[in-house]
Amino acid sequence: MYSAVTPRVVKGLRRSCFSGPVVTGRGEAAGFTRLEWVRAGLLRELGIDPYPGTLNLLLDTDADRARWAALQARPGVRIDPPDAESCGARLYPVRVEGIIPAAIVLPDVPGYPAPQVEIVAALSVREMFGIADGDRVAVEASEPVEVRAVIFDVDGTLVDSLTAFRIVAERAAAPYGVSITDAAVREALNTTRSFWDVALPGDHADRAAAIDALTRKAARLWPAVLSEYGRVFPDAGHVLRTLRDRGARLGIVTGSRRRSLEAIRDAGWLDVFDAVVTGEQVQRRKPDPEGLLACAAALRIDPCDAVYVGDTPLDIRAARAAGMFAVGVLTGAGDAPLLSASGPDRLIASLARLLEVVTVGS
Repeated sequence: MYSAVTPRVVKGLRRSCFSGPVVTGRGEAAGFTRLEWVRAGLLRELGIDPYPGTLNLLLDTDADRARWAALQARPGVRIDPPDAESCGARLYPVRVEGIIPAAIVLPDVPGYPAPQVEIVAALSVREMFGIADGDRVAVEASEPVEVRAVIFDVDGTLVDSLTAFRIVAERAAAPYGVSITDAAVREALNTTRSFWDVALPGDHADRAAAIDALTRKAARLWPAVLSEYGRVFPDAGHVLRTLRDRGARLGIVTGSRRRSLEAIRDAGWLDVFDAVVTGEQVQRRKPDPEGLLACAAALRIDPCDAVYVGDTPLDIRAARAAGMFAVGVLTGAGDAPLLSASGPDRLIASLARLLEVVTVGS
């Protein structure tokens, strides 16, 4: 289904890897992950909005059981229940088959089977890989990625601009009687299709001319609307300052024009970036890695020493194509299942969590 996404070996990570055959569970963990406080904890802590059900492995070799035991010796990420009658759990961030970000859920249950591993992800791992009972699946612990540079997308990542996109579209489309939905905005931002190709009905009269006119009108409206509604996310400043203090080089790669940076400039953060690449400076847009490679060159680093942070599958695919680490943030157009399918190294619910999944090396 997603065969174009292939695993990669990343240098410098100490990973605990183990594998086991898939077995059908009793559904108890699936019920556990459907509890609202559990779902909220997974989303908040690891960026995973859990797909119903779990992937269950039964570790069948001493070596695999030993590696799982070593991982359990770590504290993991705790989520605690809202009342004393429910049990809490520890979460261990992992990647399945080197591609899908997921979490092992270890409930605080006496006598929990030692060889059993229950995994949750934002999508169906069985469907993703065509897995059946008995198939062997590998998981690896997700360690913080060590980089020298952190490169950011802008819209939906550093700047909260989804509302501005929708308002521009509504104002441009009003004379044409076309309704604009959040779903259309997100679809356009998550794909390479133009917004008006997505939003305008296929049977609209003189569709090509209408798309051209709407595109030009939206471009005229965009600067003023973005100035009014676009805001840097509240946690962005702290994250940028902390990364700089830790010695990271900072960059921006955006498919938008340079005027999309006004919100960052107004917030006083544009000067902290060592390199900026906008849509006017590239021939090929994301998911092509041209912009990311240009930014890495400007930062004077190897792409493998950088992480790219973005909010859409296009961002994740561009990072992978460039040979960079990829972190998907859930503050923009992409949701957890969409981003997961593109194979990020990690998912985060907000920029504040970036400081937990990225370390800065020399």
